[in-house]
Amino acid sequence: MKKTLILGLLLSAVAVVAQPKIGDRAELEKKKEKIEAIKVAYLTEKLELTVAESQAFWPVYNERQNKEHELRELQRSGFKKLIGDEPSEKEVEKMLYSFADTQIAIEELRKSYLEDFIDVIGAKKTAKLLRAEKEFGRRMIERMGSRDRSRDRSRGPGPNGGRPMR
Repeated sequence: MKKTLILGLLLSAVAVVAQPKIGDRAELEKKKEKIEAIKVAYLTEKLELTVAESQAFWPVYNERQNKEHELRELQRSGFKKLIGDEPSEKEVEKMLYSFADTQIAIEELRKSYLEDFIDVIGAKKTAKLLRAEKEFGRRMIERMGSRDRSRDRSRGPGPNGGRPMR
C-alpha cells in the first residue's frame, strides 16, 4: 500500500510540474480528444458491443469517467498548492492522507459502477472492460515511451556517448 501511495504521489507530482503553458492548452485538448476517440474505438472492439449495448453502455461509462476525472482534478489541486511553497511537515502529511482518501474514493466510485455495467453489458463483458481499460493504459504508456526513445535517438548521444540529456 505504501509503495502504491508513493508511486501515485510521484506520478501526480510529475503531472503537475509538467503542465503545459497556456498556448499549449488547445493542442493538449486536441490530443486528449484524439486519445478519447482511440479509446472508444478500442473498447468497442474489445467488448464486441452491439448497437443496443453501445447505446446503453457509453452514457454510463462517460458518467463514471467524468466523476473520476473530477476526483483526479481534486487530487491535482492539492499538489498544486504545495508547489512553490516550502510546505511544513503537517501540510505534507495532510496532503498524503487527502491523496489516499481520493484514491479510495476513486476505487469506490469504480466499484459502485460495476452493477450498472453488469446490468447493461453483462458480467463477462464487464470483466473484459476492466481488462481492456488496463491494457489500453499500458499500451498508451508504452507508445509514449517509444516515442520518447525515438526522439532521443534523433537528438544524438548525450555526454559521454550516453543517452541525450533533456
